[in-house]
Amino acid sequence: MALRKAIGIIETKGFACLVLAADAAVKSANVELVEWRRIGGGYVSFVIEGDVAAVRSAIDAGVETASGAGEILSQVVIPRPVDEIDTEFNA
Repeated sequence: MALRKAIGIIETKGFACLVLAADAAVKSANVELVEWRRIGGGYVSFVIEGDVAAVRSAIDAGVETASGAGEILSQVVIPRPVDEIDTEFNA
């Protein structure tokens, strides 16, 4: 059985803030940027994956870097997401 990767999500208001957060997250830890989504009303989010410690570290770095440039709406780390979540992101 394959080891499930953790996922992390940051949601921001504004694209520039999202780019800063994603850049800092990917540069700070061994994680992969899976996707970003336009939610509407200026809200955007991105998803990263990797091992739990790397994802937590990357999310923290992303939030710290981007919070001075814009509004961080939410952040989450899911250590072992169910298969249906993984299938939805990689569709």
